Amino acid sequence: MGELSKDELDQYAADGFLLRKGVFDAEEVAALVAAAEALYAEDSPARTVERDGVTVRAVHGCHASSDVFAGLVRDPRMLRPAQQIVGTDDLYIHQSKINAKRALDGDVWQWHQDYVFWHEEDGMPAPRVVNLAVLLDAATDINGPLLLVPGSHRRGLLASERRADEADGSFWDSHLAADLKYTVRVADLVALSAASGIASAVGPAGSVLLFDSQIVHGSGVNMSPIDRRMAIFSYNAAANVPVAPGAGRPEFLASRDATPLRPASWRGRLAPAGTPGVG
Repeated sequence: MGELSKDELDQYAADGFLLRKGVFDAEEVAALVAAAEALYAEDSPARTVERDGVTVRAVHGCHASSDVFAGLVRDPRMLRPAQQIVGTDDLYIHQSKINAKRALDGDVWQWHQDYVFWHEEDGMPAPRVVNLAVLLDAATDINGPLLLVPGSHRRGLLASERRADEADGSFWDSHLAADLKYTVRVADLVALSAASGIASAVGPAGSVLLFDSQIVHGSGVNMSPIDRRMAIFSYNAAANVPVAPGAGRPEFLASRDATPLRPASWRGRLAPAGTPGVG
């Protein structure tokens, strides 16, 4: 269950991303949304807010703090495609997050590559990792969809612009904020997009977007009255565990539990009132 076809694998290799529609049904999406909103309501270091200081921007580490998301990452519809792309059955979640992209207030995610953060901040040896993003709302042209530059992953790790106030590397808030620590240089974005254009990841709730850790991507503000929530899970090879200098980033940003995941059916149903979740 969840197996990618040869055509899908070829498309992913060429473009650096693949959108699969109809992976999760409406009831499963409702369970995920309920779990996401519960995490948004919790005041914790793993929760970040937008520049207004109020609107939730994202919650990290959801696979370790929610039974619902802990079950989701083991579901063969998620795990099996990740295994195919990375090329090993032994995967774990290096990072997970639920981006809120709230209606009217969801702010920009600047153009970037994910792997630069994991390589520079966490010491990840190689890009043997793939992102799987579950659309919790329909992503449309008007509610700040994820934008990707097709084929840009084949350029490898690009030189990045770096925030001037991050010179000493002593804090990690800009790894999550609207003003990211590492961003793709304008000249590189212009050249890459001129060659292959820019694609938008639009699709119904319950779709799954698979994308490479080195693909150039970002998203604009959400000026619409419609949320665009998305849960993202970064599956890393267990043989590719980062070796971070010093204490490293917090667990919710860079998981230290590299125990390989094994497939388990996720019921994807709302738990009865008073139960901790669905695993």
